[in-house]
Amino acid sequence: MAESSGSAARADDQSVVDAYFEARSSYWNDIYGRDDVLSLIVQQRSDLALSWVDELGLFPGSTVLEVGCGAGLMAVALARRGLRVYATDAATAMIDLARTRVAESAVSHLVEVRKSDVHALEFEDATFDLVIALGVIPWLHAPRAAVHEMARVLKPGGALIATVNNASRLNYLLDPKLSPRLSGARKFVKQVLRIRSGNGSATAPSYLHSCEEFEQLLNSARLFTEDGRTLGFGPFTFFGRRILPQGVGVDLHNRLQRLADRGVAGITSRGSQYIVVARKDPVHRAAEWGEGHGAALGRLRRPEGETLPSFPSGVGP
Repeated sequence: MAESSGSAARADDQSVVDAYFEARSSYWNDIYGRDDVLSLIVQQRSDLALSWVDELGLFPGSTVLEVGCGAGLMAVALARRGLRVYATDAATAMIDLARTRVAESAVSHLVEVRKSDVHALEFEDATFDLVIALGVIPWLHAPRAAVHEMARVLKPGGALIATVNNASRLNYLLDPKLSPRLSGARKFVKQVLRIRSGNGSATAPSYLHSCEEFEQLLNSARLFTEDGRTLGFGPFTFFGRRILPQGVGVDLHNRLQRLADRGVAGITSRGSQYIVVARKDPVHRAAEWGEGHGAALGRLRRPEGETLPSFPSGVGP
């Protein structure tokens, strides 16, 4: 009974999330042109994902499913690489933005935009060479079901590029209000406030995963991580209030990111996002996975000389 009530609560949360993205579509459309810390993290996340796409060496015409296409920037970038893109989102407002952007591009013949629920994708098994889901899993009420659906529609040997919100992110660990160690108390308070208000619509719930938890989730769908990295430091807060001016926050993010890129202990696994590229391997690899969950954490360090781009204070890309 407890498990079923928990699932029902998360399903209710999903409707709140969907309403949030419907109402905030313009925010997510504009985020790629802003220069605050959160926006830069999202921009760098996209840059890293596209660099991995290039490294995959997909042939022109290869099929890509983008889950959570938002305003369509990634879909257009993928199509410009000659890939056939199916861009999906659960929010009608996002779909409208994506369709507009695609129609205005020179690659509209390579992109199909449709509304879809990642928990129940309307595609045949083994359809896609690549699935991309950036900033999606943290907002889902049933991430395991969604990851298994993404794995189902991947061809054997196909790749998944996806992110989760890192439970060990440095900015949360330093804020008593956000620290995972106090999550139980916060959950109780939120539930009391929800009961008193009669709804939970003020904010949209999102969920954290440790890097190890995410890899276990991927492994349960026979997806094996080839590279895994954390990125993004900030904005830093104290009891939920930002404590640094924007320019200082950007500088601090860039400095910490460079340390993370170099594999500095205590920093490399503390970025706000954990992004992976995982392969759907047709060959059983249980023995290799036996090295231990979280094996990709040992690969968080980038190859020598490779770093995420840094942006000067107050200046966007």
